[in-house]
Formats: sequence, C-alpha cells, structure tokens
Amino acid sequence: MQTPYMDTEIELKYLVLGDNISAVITNLLNQQQFTFSQKIKHLSNCYFDTPDLQLRKADIGLRVRKNADGDIEQTIKTAGTVIGGLHQRPEYNIALQDEVPDLSLFDSSIWPAQIHVESLQQQLTPLFNTDFTRTAWLITCADNSQIELAFDQGEICSSQKADTICEIELELVSGNTAALFSLAQNLMTALALRPGTQSKAARGYGLVFGHTEAHISSANSVLPLHSSMSVQQSFNKGFAECLAQLQQLVSQFVDDQTLTLLKEISDSLAMARHGLWLYKDYLSREKAESIRLKIKDILTELAWVETAKQIKQLTTKKGNYRKKIEYSESLLATLKNEKHQLQDFDQVLLLLHGEQFNLLQLEMLELILSGDSGATATCSNDNVDGQTLLMDLAPSWLAINLDNIKQSIPVNKTLTAQDYIDNHTLIIHSLLTGNWFGDLYDVDQRMDFRGPWLDIHFGIDELETLFLLKEHLQGSSEEMPKKLIYWLDDKVENLLCALEHCRKAALNLSPYWLK
Repeated sequence: MQTPYMDTEIELKYLVLGDNISAVITNLLNQQQFTFSQKIKHLSNCYFDTPDLQLRKADIGLRVRKNADGDIEQTIKTAGTVIGGLHQRPEYNIALQDEVPDLSLFDSSIWPAQIHVESLQQQLTPLFNTDFTRTAWLITCADNSQIELAFDQGEICSSQKADTICEIELELVSGNTAALFSLAQNLMTALALRPGTQSKAARGYGLVFGHTEAHISSANSVLPLHSSMSVQQSFNKGFAECLAQLQQLVSQFVDDQTLTLLKEISDSLAMARHGLWLYKDYLSREKAESIRLKIKDILTELAWVETAKQIKQLTTKKGNYRKKIEYSESLLATLKNEKHQLQDFDQVLLLLHGEQFNLLQLEMLELILSGDSGATATCSNDNVDGQTLLMDLAPSWLAINLDNIKQSIPVNKTLTAQDYIDNHTLIIHSLLTGNWFGDLYDVDQRMDFRGPWLDIHFGIDELETLFLLKEHLQGSSEEMPKKLIYWLDDKVENLLCALEHCRKAALNLSPYWLK
C-alpha cells in the first residue's frame, strides 16, 4: 500500500471575467518583474459520493483526477475553513492505477468515527465531472515565498446540467501569507474578478441537487456570537460573518439583479462598518480606518439604490401608491424616467468585480486573520487568555445606543415627520448593535423589544418615500391634482400618528439585556 501524502491548502480563489486571461496574467507578472515558470495541462476529474451523500454530510470531498499524460490520482479533502475567498483545507492524495477510487489506500486516521470505510466503498457512485484546462504559474516573490497561480477554464458537468469554470487560484506553496495577499492585490489592478467562496466540488453538488443559497435579511439576521467569547474573538467571528454575508449577497445579485439585493448589499456593508465602530478601541486604528473609508466609498457609489427602491415602490403596478400617482400621468412618467436613469446594473457589476471593492474585501479578510488566534474558540472562565469577555461589554454597548435615542427623541416630546427622518440613522445604529449582539440573549425577549423599533424603522422608510413624492409634487411645473395632494398629506399624518404610538410603546419597554 502506498502512503498518501497530506497537504493543507492555503489558497485564495476568485471568479474572473473577460477574455485572454492567461495573456493578461503573464503580461502583469512580467511588468511587475516576478520570477516565474509557466505550464499548461488539461485535467479531468470525477467526484464520488454515496446515494445518501455520506461524504458530503461529513464535509468530505472525494475525487479522482486524470491528466493528459495518463497519471491518475485520488484525493480526499476534509473539513476546513473558508473566509472571504481564502480556503484552508487538508487534503490527502495518492496515486491510482485506474479511475476507480480505492478508499482502503488512505490512512484510517483521516476518517470521522461515523464513517465505515468498507461500506462506503461499496456504495460509491460518480456524481459529476469537472473538465478544465489549467494554466499555472509558479511564482517566486521578492521575499522568496513561492505561490502557484492557476487559471482554470472549462466546465462542471452532471448527466443533464453544466456550469462554466473560469476562476483563478493563488496557493501558497511556501513562505508568507502576506505574499499571497500582495499578489492578489496586483491581479486586482488588471482583472475583473470577485472572491469565490465555493469550491468546484460545492458547485458540482449544487448543480446536481439544485442547492440554492438562503436569502439574507439584514433586519432579522444576528451574528453567531457566544457569551463565552473574548472581545477579540467575537469581533473576528462577527466580522467574518459580515464578510461571508456580503459575498453571498454579491453572488446572488450576479445571478439575479434586483434593487432588493443591492439594498441588502448596502445594509451588509453598513453592518460591517458598524462593527468597526463598536470595536474601535480593540482594533488597529490604521487598518480599521482604511476599511471604513473603503466601505464609505462603496456606499457612496450605491447611494442611489435607496431612491430607486423608493421610486419603484411608488410606481409598481401592484404597489400601494400606484393608483394615486396615476392621477397625474406626467408625475408617473417623471418617476419612471428618474428610476431608469438611476438604475444601471451594468455599472454595478463593474463595481462588484472592480479593484476598489476587491481591495475592501481583501483588507477585511486580512483584519480577521490578523486576530485569528481562535476566533471560534469558547471558554467558560471570566476571561479568555487574559482578555475581556464579550459579555462584560455587550450590555453597555447596547445601552449606549438606547440612551442616545432617549436623549434625542424622549418619550415626552412630540415629534414631527422631519424629526423622525432626522433621527433615522440613530435608530438604524441601535438596530445594527442588536444585529451584532442579539444572539447573546433570549430570542423571544429580544424580538419583543426589537419588534417595535423595527416597525419604527420601516415606518420611517415609508415616510421617506412619501417625502420623495412630496418633493416631486412641489418641484413640478404643472399643477398637481388636489386629490393627490390631499391624499399625500393625509397619508403622512396617519403614518406620523402610528409612529408616535409605536415610539412611546418602544421607549417604555424593558431592555432584554437587563433581564
């Protein structure tokens, strides 16, 4: 029996757009004066599992790979981590004589206790294939780190479906992870790309079984933090989750371009930025400020989304406002034209595959890894390695946000519609703090407290939509129908009464973090 060799991959994966990718990469490497060798090979891979997906459920991938020279190798990849396009996963490789996997050749220590290897062997069946051409550059960096840069182009095939492979992988062969990130930054200047959070195997399973990623709602999502975490551990875990949610939403938008998903992308960025504010005393000021500025720039690029979403709400045929707006055909036409001018999904796709957005995600990833000494570890002591526990600070962070709201809009003050709009950001910040720390507390108590504040948030959203309509009415050169003006004034007044009632009820609730 041959001895399989084990390796732990550390690689960045990106999905890439465009033509002549290999030529662009080679030109870039020459321009940057890297030392490298290049080779091209065709790889055919077949992935196996049992009918009940025992390997997939154990987070194990099994493939048999054959190259153009006829060499055959079987590979097991066991559970690893994926953060922001950085993949770290142990893999075990061993040569084969034919293209049928032989699990007995692997060391028994690699298998989880619930796996019975002999039974598994008998049940194995091919699920899908990946066939692609790999152009690989073995690069020696200035610090003598070695990186293999691979561009794979081909397809994933099942019996009835196929999906395109067009991706690059940067694998650290030896040396420093910093060199990996530096090379990625260079590639971002020359290629349109975005982080690939799924392996070819994961994409193949999705192709065969029709897996779709769940929709993320920023209003209801809470970060998976635990009361036993240190402050640093909780930031690493929470910020990694923010990055994962952001990249999942981007992936969904690429497949289904909607204003709703774009708004969720903006909200996800806002939640990441809020985390930088919450933890500012525990982070590198320089790194955190750089990320904050990049998030600000992206959010500025997407600032039109809120207005476009409001106009869509006003003009959609099934919306609550369309029949009223139809009182003025010119107003309806003006709103539709403005939405058309605002909404440019092609430009958004360029932004999401561009250098600015990719550098932001890379810096977010670097910040997470710089404090990665057990981001998911937990401990039941009063501190973790001498660090402050999250539960020592989370209640005060939640209380600060509520106190700010109480000072700005006290329960005994009567508010105008403009007062609510002016204080919307304050309420959003409080809700975002709840997104960060809500999972530390009882879900029912949290939602009883949070529910009215969410109602206020959505009510102000609607108020802002009505004010947008009011601006168009006041700015129109034509005389607007009086029944439209009366309806709008009445709508604002009724909404304001509802907000006042909800605010007074919310401010009298006992905070869940004090129970």
